[in-house]
Amino acid sequence: MKKVLLVAMVDSVHTGRWISQFDGEAIDFMLFPSTPHRRVHSLIKQRLILKVETKVRISQWMNWAALPLGIADLVFANFFRAKLLAREINKFKPDIIHIMETQHAGYLTDQALKTVKSEPKIILSIWGSDLFWFQRFPKHRQKISLLFPRVNILITECERDEALATKLGFVGECVYGIPASGGVDWRLLNDSHRQVLPSKRKIVAIKGYSGFVGLGPLAIRSLVSLVNQLRSYEIVIYSCSYRTAQMAKRLRKRSGLNIQVKLKHSMTTKQMEDLFLSARVVVGVSLSDGLPATVKEAVCTGAFPVQTDTSCAGEWLKDGVSVLLVPPNDIGALSAAILRALTDDQLVDNASEVNQNIARTRMDLLTIKAKLSELYG
Repeated sequence: MKKVLLVAMVDSVHTGRWISQFDGEAIDFMLFPSTPHRRVHSLIKQRLILKVETKVRISQWMNWAALPLGIADLVFANFFRAKLLAREINKFKPDIIHIMETQHAGYLTDQALKTVKSEPKIILSIWGSDLFWFQRFPKHRQKISLLFPRVNILITECERDEALATKLGFVGECVYGIPASGGVDWRLLNDSHRQVLPSKRKIVAIKGYSGFVGLGPLAIRSLVSLVNQLRSYEIVIYSCSYRTAQMAKRLRKRSGLNIQVKLKHSMTTKQMEDLFLSARVVVGVSLSDGLPATVKEAVCTGAFPVQTDTSCAGEWLKDGVSVLLVPPNDIGALSAAILRALTDDQLVDNASEVNQNIARTRMDLLTIKAKLSELYG
């Protein structure tokens, strides 16, 4: 049985989906948390108790040391977490260490590998903004450049990130075009909603995240000039941060629009799927991203994506045909794109066919799984 040590965020749906695509495979997964979050995502919890061929475990340090480690991380810059990771590597003796995300998991693993007895094959998955955003900061450039010589295989969503990695000194094998959370079993999404053309759907879904690169508040401001056009729609602001939630509630009170606010982590995976299957338009805006989860979900469910051009969505979809790309911080351009998606029935219906073909050919679970099995082989 292949032994794979995943250094990853155990509260992340991306980690959960990545593991779930290997159900039934002869793989022994050991998860080492790269962040101090104590929450374990439900997709991972399910696999901790499943009696299937694939083993999924979380490092014992998660059980008793999560809280003190979280405090120590802040004070000692992951010194103790790196020591524990090194001990886990020496004890578990993995065939592969798969680093899922760079700034937390990658830097931590680089620190831990300095004291391990023997170094196995290293795989690094680039998540979203890992390179595109952080390479502009000298301290991060230095850390990334120290990590890359250890990496044997780099998994990227974009050719953009492959080029950046090369500039930063990566010389290993690069596997391009793999979504950060793995493939999608689009067959399971063959819901009755799929039979409803996007032009007939009455929901606008907007990602409300406003973290270090998220622009949820910008998305809310872009709706102000569209109040009349949105009267007949339900607007769902999901993965909402506190600031975006407050702005959305004020807009709802002033305009009378049907706005639903869903805080981050408040929706189940099934609820998210139902939302996208019922949405005409999905809006995601940020200063930086890879292939956004909003775009990936929209492609698979027939919803029309509106996205900032700071992502690499343009490498997967054609602007003006199957996606509308806008520059960040341009409220006028964003409002115009949303308006077009609300009023151009032919655009959204044609895009649905084009995008679902992309889902079948480039995002399909079985296709992606076959590629990844070779990497883990």
